[in-house]
Amino acid sequence: MTYGFERIGDDKWDDPFECGPAVFWRPKKYGDRFIVATYGWPDATVKLLSSKDGRNWTVESTILEKETGGNETDLWIEGDKIIAFSRRENPKGEYDMLISVFNPSKNKWKTTRTGRTIHAPCVFSVRDKLFISGRYCVYSHDEFAVLTKEFGTFGKGGPEAEKIDPARVEHYHHGLHTGIFLLDGKRPRLIMELLSAGDSSYTGVVRYEREYVITDYTMHEYYRPICRPGDWETPCDIYMSRIRFKNFKE
Repeated sequence: MTYGFERIGDDKWDDPFECGPAVFWRPKKYGDRFIVATYGWPDATVKLLSSKDGRNWTVESTILEKETGGNETDLWIEGDKIIAFSRRENPKGEYDMLISVFNPSKNKWKTTRTGRTIHAPCVFSVRDKLFISGRYCVYSHDEFAVLTKEFGTFGKGGPEAEKIDPARVEHYHHGLHTGIFLLDGKRPRLIMELLSAGDSSYTGVVRYEREYVITDYTMHEYYRPICRPGDWETPCDIYMSRIRFKNFKE
């Protein structure tokens, strides 16, 4: 269940209220409405919802069907166009990010694969360029799929976990980092990496004067060797970065 809070005055907020039976991911203003992409809907699809007041939401369309394994989805609005950037994970070993463009006349989405793994996507613009931040894996797509499966088996414990080399799980965690990508056509191109490893990312980005302030979390300062299930469950700190994109003209 997702909850919202309404500001009722300076430094005053109303009590939390229920929004819907799913995870809301960064609602946006679209015309005279709010829109949001949700995941974890009762049928495990990624839905586009709209609302006039931020309290009562209506399902407008399905962005990704259950079979895709889509979940965290950030929306980007260009005029009347809506673009969805979705993390996906499914039993087939497909872990890349999907880009879906909405056709309002048909109430349908056209989806393409990026071939790049990006978790917890956060989309923002710098001048006329589109960027996306999130957690990615430094290894190849095929290797990441295998490592992810081994990590899942190891985390469950028991006899099957004993068959997994803990060094492989540690290798997996050391390959996870928070990156910032330039969206070059349909292919996100890595341009910067924040200090990070393992459980990390979930960025927030705001522009402040000529800088971009980025918050994220990461466990890299508390990292320890992995010998048994649960060893990766270390504390995380929240960080703030200030970035200036000097190569882009105002």
